[in-house]
Amino acid sequence: MGTVGTILQGIGIVVGGLIVLAALVLAIGPFMISTQPADGVQDGRELGGDQSRFITVPFPGFPDGLQLHYVTAGEEHADSDKPAWLLLHGFSFSTVTWEPLLPSLGSDRYTVAYDQIPYGLSDKPDYRGEGPNPFTLEADVAHLFSLMDELGQEQAVLVGNSAGGVIALEAARQAPERVAGLVLINPMAALERPTLPKWLAQLPQAKRLSLLGGRWLGRSTELLERSYYDTDAITPEREARFSLHTAMAGWDRAWGQLMHRSLTDALQVRGPLEGVETPTQVIISVEDEVIPAADSHRVADALPNAERVELQACGHLPQEECPAETAAAIEQWRERHDL
Repeated sequence: MGTVGTILQGIGIVVGGLIVLAALVLAIGPFMISTQPADGVQDGRELGGDQSRFITVPFPGFPDGLQLHYVTAGEEHADSDKPAWLLLHGFSFSTVTWEPLLPSLGSDRYTVAYDQIPYGLSDKPDYRGEGPNPFTLEADVAHLFSLMDELGQEQAVLVGNSAGGVIALEAARQAPERVAGLVLINPMAALERPTLPKWLAQLPQAKRLSLLGGRWLGRSTELLERSYYDTDAITPEREARFSLHTAMAGWDRAWGQLMHRSLTDALQVRGPLEGVETPTQVIISVEDEVIPAADSHRVADALPNAERVELQACGHLPQEECPAETAAAIEQWRERHDL
């Protein structure tokens, strides 16, 4: 064998060895990830502030129900002719994201922002595979309507940022009589994300890797930083409050189960957007690095009763970074629709 052949044979051996090594790492490595859930407080009440409120909503498979953390602005019965406003945060965020916007929205209407399961100070359920999964889009909508029922609100205007916009759209699709209006802020509804085959996702390695991913996401502020146009506007206090959920027991297990569910079930509205006829405003941040502005425009194009407004020099979270501009846009739309 010549020199070139010897070299090629050597390269082949090395490449083959690396492939075998990679396969072993993928097959065995995940089993080195500890499944011991994080320690911490059992009840979000121990971490809540003066404005925090808690309510329990029913959910199949959880006899004691699931506890939701929420905050409010405005008087509950200030104007009974107007629907309440419910605010739905995006993936990995919490009620904290709405604090800059709450005073203006709650100035003349009952406004509620809540932590979706398993974010913020809401419960961190352990799903054992029996009954409905509490981390699906269907469960998110069920939690939303149950919260409205517990609060005595038959109808509401839903304000959804990012993934919260998908939940709001699906709620309007399922029960249009309960949704008086929609405000979608950089909605995730046009995002196309690949999923894994169920057989692959059910491998124990996939479950442990989901747990690892959930732990990383829950502690990292990378998504928060990507969500701002001006990252210098992120204060140390905001960063600290972003990870407040990590003080709760089992938060990582719940986030891991959420991540595992998402491997095979993309967060997408279950029907065509053209069928959602609810009056809608789509607020689009031109410089959004998380959801491209073109995606938000596609959502507005598909909805039959949608108006849109663009915000300049704002990132994915204009309710945090540009609250005055966001509030002004919502107020103009609200007045036009008497909501």
